[in-house]
Parts: sequence; structure tokens; C-alpha cells
Amino acid sequence: MIHNKLMKIIQYSIDTPYQFGDNDCNLIVLRIIDLFAGTSLSIREYTSVKEGIAGLNKEGWNHTGEIVEAYCDEVTHVIDGDIWLDPDNLLIMAVVVSGRVLGVNDEHNGFVLQPIPKKGKYYRVRKQDNG
Repeated sequence: MIHNKLMKIIQYSIDTPYQFGDNDCNLIVLRIIDLFAGTSLSIREYTSVKEGIAGLNKEGWNHTGEIVEAYCDEVTHVIDGDIWLDPDNLLIMAVVVSGRVLGVNDEHNGFVLQPIPKKGKYYRVRKQDNG
């Protein structure tokens, strides 16, 4: 059941035009964390990178990668729903799906499935402890 919800997030990202504050790589990652950890981190409004970072700063975060590190554990063997962080740019991230990653295309205006990057770190969301 949760895998179906994960696939709905992935499919929405593929089918919907790229747009800051609705369908961007940070929001996909936050939606994945929300799905597995029971949070509501993806509920935010912004229309640019600058606005998005300002919102994160207001909450005490420097970038979305810090949220990933707070809610996830680093893994060496990936499965669907794991999160990849770019080692060279903390603002770029992707989600593992079907042996690839869903990441931003070269034009930075949509998502494509790409080969699993060899560089970078992979994280898996820890389950929320509800008591």
C-alpha cells in the first residue's frame, strides 16, 4: 500500500510541469519524508529558490539536505523511495525508483529517470515512532 503511494508521488512528478513550490526536487524529497515519517514538511509556499531557502531558514534549516539527514539514515544498498543527495550541490537531490533516480533534467524544467549516480550519499527515511 505504501509503495503505491510512493509511486503516486513519483508519477505526479513525471507528469506535472516543473514548478518551484509545487513540483521541484526539494518538494519530492519532502513528500517522500512525509509519506514514510508521517510529517508535513512538504506543506510550504514559494515560487523561487530564494523564497524556498528563506522558508527553510525561518524553520532553522539551511537547506533540504539537513532535513534529509535529520529524518533519514545513510544506506549503501538502495530501494525505491531512498533519497540521493548530490555531493557537489546541496540543492540537488533525487529519489530512487525502479533501479534509477528521478531527477531534474539538464534544462532544469522537468524530471527524468536517470542512472543511479555513483557519487553522493543515499538515505532512507526512518519510520516515525508513534509511541
